[in-house]
Amino acid sequence: MTVPAPKKTGALAAGVSEETIQRMLSLQESRITLELKQADIQLKELDHNQKIADKSIDAQASDRRDERAVNKTVQLHQLLFAAFTVLVIVGLIVFALHIGKEAIALDIVKVLCGFAGGYGVSTYISTKSRSAE
Repeated sequence: MTVPAPKKTGALAAGVSEETIQRMLSLQESRITLELKQADIQLKELDHNQKIADKSIDAQASDRRDERAVNKTVQLHQLLFAAFTVLVIVGLIVFALHIGKEAIALDIVKVLCGFAGGYGVSTYISTKSRSAE
């Protein structure tokens, strides 16, 4: 079963002229061109956003690396200060015992125990308040 080909006449069906069809095709072509341009712009925008995201991630990584280095230096200085303080206090106690002033050495030990107890209580309270939050 074959379909007969339409007869070609000077006028197209339903009163649509050839000029109108050409105009519709031209509009369709310009619409497709516009959509292609929009797709290209979106790809460029995505690429640009990707570059910005990569730079942001690199900056954050560098910042974290620098922050860790500073924290490490601060902790080292704190440790050295604590070691120096302990060394001085031990030296004072040894000197007091050497010159026969056991009472002064005992008072120094009492003060150290008071500082240690206060530090322990402070640490306990701050840990408890952090866990409650």
